[in-house]
Amino acid sequence: MTLPEHILAQVEDFAAKKKLTASEKKKLIERVKKWLEEAKIEYWEAVGLVAAESMSEPATQATLRTFHFAGAAEVSVTSGVDRMLEIADALRKIKTPSMKIYLKEPYKSDEGKAREFAISLQETVLSDIAKISEDYFAKEIYIEFDEKELENRGLTKEEVIKKIEAKARKKGTDAGDVFVLSWRGEEIPLAKLRKLRIALEKLQVSGVKGIRFALVGKEGDEFVINTSGTNLRAVLKLKEVDHTRTYSNDIHEVAAALGIEAARYMIIEELKKAYGDMDVDLRHFSLLADLLTYEGYYEAVGRTGIAGKKGSVFARAAFEETGKHLTEAALWGEEEHLKGVVENLIVGLPVKVGTGMVKLVMKLGD
Repeated sequence: MTLPEHILAQVEDFAAKKKLTASEKKKLIERVKKWLEEAKIEYWEAVGLVAAESMSEPATQATLRTFHFAGAAEVSVTSGVDRMLEIADALRKIKTPSMKIYLKEPYKSDEGKAREFAISLQETVLSDIAKISEDYFAKEIYIEFDEKELENRGLTKEEVIKKIEAKARKKGTDAGDVFVLSWRGEEIPLAKLRKLRIALEKLQVSGVKGIRFALVGKEGDEFVINTSGTNLRAVLKLKEVDHTRTYSNDIHEVAAALGIEAARYMIIEELKKAYGDMDVDLRHFSLLADLLTYEGYYEAVGRTGIAGKKGSVFARAAFEETGKHLTEAALWGEEEHLKGVVENLIVGLPVKVGTGMVKLVMKLGD
């Protein structure tokens, strides 16, 4: 048996540090070979079953929790059972979408610049910085700005007014405390006025769409930004961002922006975070990630995904919607080939894993 190169390199380093003799080094290599051989699984081991049990049992001990970043309840990440379910069900709308944004110089080493950039990332809509009301009889919309909020978000009234006028396609009047859009003496349906007022409330005036809050923190020797909300594709285009390390916990978004291999990697990383300090082997996570991304896109385990697409009628029926699957199979004349675990258990045949895969023939006589 030949040791893999990376293991052999570690053995060489260890032998050099400990100043082992040639015979001691040889004994060490033989011991490592024995450990490696013992670590291998047996032929026909049901690795999927082992992975499922190894992940499910600790999950019963996990808590239903959401982790908040220190100093900001607005920035949080779902952990424990909730996050495990989000990943396995491939949910498109997760409970706490977030990003970790790594920065380039000078932002990553200058806290002030990092905070300025974090503020510029936060999506600001008009209703965040102003109170909007309308007078249907006067045919006017009134926008009362909050000067403190404008200052906190690094905005000026003039730049916001330009965006309001562009959206309304009308010049307004700045009357000091209130900005007025007026249609006095003009023909405008009241429904259109109401629709415009609602649209103005949602008008994005700054930031990146989807990022509702951004918090600067320190990781090692550099400053990073944790966000509430995510828009990976837009953030990766910003020159201040280190796009080689920045990531989102929205796996569908990662797949769309960076491809299915990146999504597979994020599934493993997110499962590691969800399980926390519970001792689950990384290879179990890897197997689940492979299954969830096998088709070239991220799909759920359940009846709308992998379980609902199984080739075996009995396997599909055993999971959910038993009557539906059996009826459709009978209607279309499907055949059951009894190749999987579930279908063989249902009909009482030996399962084709482990010793069930071995066929022994004994020769009698001559």
